[in-house]
Amino acid sequence: MDDSKPLLVFPCDYPIKVMARVVPELRAQLDAIVARHAGPLEAHRISERPSAQQNFIGLTYLIHAHGERQIAALFEELKQCPAVMLIL
Repeated sequence: MDDSKPLLVFPCDYPIKVMARVVPELRAQLDAIVARHAGPLEAHRISERPSAQQNFIGLTYLIHAHGERQIAALFEELKQCPAVMLIL
């Protein structure tokens, strides 16, 4: 008998953290990718942290996730963005 519980119970709020190089139109590009997979997000569900020398930016998107496939598809599309270095 398997008594383990699932790590996530969907639907749920799920943070997507993205670290990227600062390039023109980056935020608009990332916002559009997230919106394709999770719908448009209200401003308070997105946080932005620039690096000390403004060369990199960390963004956290708090999406309302409906399943693992949605999250996997979002990660896959974010990986295709050349400026993105890390996704958590």
